[in-house]
Amino acid sequence: MLNDELENIWQKYTKAEVVNFNRSELLIDLKSQLKRFDRMLKNRDRREIIAGAMVILLSGAGAFFFTEILSRIGLVLGVLYGFLVIYMLTNVKKHKPDNYALPIKDYLVKYRMYLVKERNLLDNVIYWYLLPPFISSVLFFIGQHTGIILLTILIIFVFGLYTFIYFLNKSGVKKSFDPLIKKLDETINDFETTT
Repeated sequence: MLNDELENIWQKYTKAEVVNFNRSELLIDLKSQLKRFDRMLKNRDRREIIAGAMVILLSGAGAFFFTEILSRIGLVLGVLYGFLVIYMLTNVKKHKPDNYALPIKDYLVKYRMYLVKERNLLDNVIYWYLLPPFISSVLFFIGQHTGIILLTILIIFVFGLYTFIYFLNKSGVKKSFDPLIKKLDETINDFETTT
């Protein structure tokens, strides 16, 4: 009888240790993935903000040099577009949790909400990133009084480029964001079931 009780106690403690070890291993792996992902997002944001500033400068300068009204409207829209890109990228960063003093589960929940906002930003890229410069480009090309054939070629080229960018972003959501959000969900669920 005493032997059976000792064996039960021993088995309970060894199982608890395995769970703790797996949890800590999972957290170390997740922390590494989150750091790598943060670097990737930081590089992307830096690159896109610089590009947005260049668009603002070049479109703003172009608005003074081109005299055609539709071209000017397109260039002014280009300036607004540059500000929109910078705003969208910096606005989503405000939701990134930076309070490392939070309990791990709370931090992971807040980080998951931040990742969902980042994912939605890429998922809706057509509305804030692709459509405004497409309209701006079309207005600029029309304002330049290019021939119908050249105008058609330019519009098809820009449309093809933006379609490629759209599907590239959709692929990024499926390959990068969705698996990481799923892993965060699993980790959060692990915390809920063991606490």
